[in-house]
Amino acid sequence: MTLVTTPTGVSLNYDTFGDPDAPPLLLIQGLGAHMLGWHADFCRLIADAGFHVVRFDNRDVGLSQKFPQGGYTLADMANDAASLLTALEIPAAHIVGQSMGGMIAQQLTLDHPTQVLSLALIYTAPNAGFLVGRDLVDERTQRPRARDQDEAIALYLDNEAACASPGYPQDIDWLRELGGQTYRRDYDPDGIVRQMEALDNSPDRAPHLHRITVPTTIVHGDGDQLIDSGASQAMHELIPDSTLTIHHGMGHELPRPLWPQIVTQIRDNTARGRA
Repeated sequence: MTLVTTPTGVSLNYDTFGDPDAPPLLLIQGLGAHMLGWHADFCRLIADAGFHVVRFDNRDVGLSQKFPQGGYTLADMANDAASLLTALEIPAAHIVGQSMGGMIAQQLTLDHPTQVLSLALIYTAPNAGFLVGRDLVDERTQRPRARDQDEAIALYLDNEAACASPGYPQDIDWLRELGGQTYRRDYDPDGIVRQMEALDNSPDRAPHLHRITVPTTIVHGDGDQLIDSGASQAMHELIPDSTLTIHHGMGHELPRPLWPQIVTQIRDNTARGRA
């Protein structure tokens, strides 16, 4: 893991998988999620499909720079992603974003189109109106802070229960490990609140999605309790020539049995760009 200061002066923590000479692919995380939430095995699977994978901590989470004053929007977070690519001397990359990371990915593509080769949007939305689990998110941000690692892991598992897939077993062992890792790396619930404010203060992207011309694939699950899968249908209708896949039984997570199919969807979408 490496810390880099972008041309815009923001310090971002990142790591990579795969051949540095392979086509670059940037993974963008969701609300309050450390980059470790992109499972290392999932990252390796994408790398094995022929990509140089970059994952990073968004601002206000993990080991990246904190913004205690808040006041930023998803456009600022999209600028972070664009500036990270510049700092890494990557002129353009394939972009994959999940949840709020998918919202950032949309904004990145709209604001920095020359830096995006293709776009994969995973259980995300064009605006906050599709957040059917908003009460669950708000309740999560209002809980008392954990006093130690055991409490932090218990809270993490409880939060992730809302993301569970009705058709697939949740990987509780990994989530328990991840909860401990994120606590030890950086435990800062206030950063999640500021990221949520950024989401709320960002304008609706729907009126602008017709301007996205890069190959786009959209993936959602019909068991998502946090973001209505109708959001993906709406984006599919707005983004020209996009593809849409609704996975039966998938919630607001990436179940391991679906990884090969999802990676194939991402890879095939990048190939549309090369063609």
